[in-house]
Amino acid sequence: MIITPWHYNIITSSPLPDFITAQDFAEFTNAKFGVTDNRIKANIPAASEAIRKYCGWHVAPNLVCETVYNVSDLRDAFIGNDLAVQLPATFVTGVEKILLDAKLNGTEYEGENAEDFDLDTSCGLLKIYDVGCRDRKSKIFIRYSAGYSLDQINTIKELVSNLVTHALVNPYGVSSEAAGGVSVSYSAIWAGSANSTTLTADSRELLDPYKVKGVY
Repeated sequence: MIITPWHYNIITSSPLPDFITAQDFAEFTNAKFGVTDNRIKANIPAASEAIRKYCGWHVAPNLVCETVYNVSDLRDAFIGNDLAVQLPATFVTGVEKILLDAKLNGTEYEGENAEDFDLDTSCGLLKIYDVGCRDRKSKIFIRYSAGYSLDQINTIKELVSNLVTHALVNPYGVSSEAAGGVSVSYSAIWAGSANSTTLTADSRELLDPYKVKGVY
């Protein structure tokens, strides 16, 4: 299990993979850098983490997740007897279990199964019907799957490659340099980004479709 900072846990025994591998990076850059370059190995994880932090969830790959809400925190999400919950993901592919009045028994949650619900997979909005009146101290447990497959995030892969490339060729964040009578200017998009974790306005705009819209 991975305990994330995004109000949910990921059910997996493996660490989150980087968005690209060193081999992917070599293909994006036409093998300009060697796949064994230690700078690449250091910058790819850093760029991947920066993107996930900005988006507010793990983004990819598709994984089983679990989250627990306190009813008191959802008071503004009730519509009559129904409940609307924005799950902490923008691409939810399914909901496996919803437990009302959930209580932890050892390592597993138990409670009343809620089976009448609708899910908007495009934004992670979950509507649970006939929840009724619940004690404000009770909890709601949700197990769901979320995340794009790694072959669905080509935009992010290209962004990671650009971030890493810039960190390698322009480690000090300069926009141009001259040596031996030859002047080289870097793209304005990446100028001023001194490392692979700095997201420019352009890169944030590319990531906005993957960013969590809100969490109750």
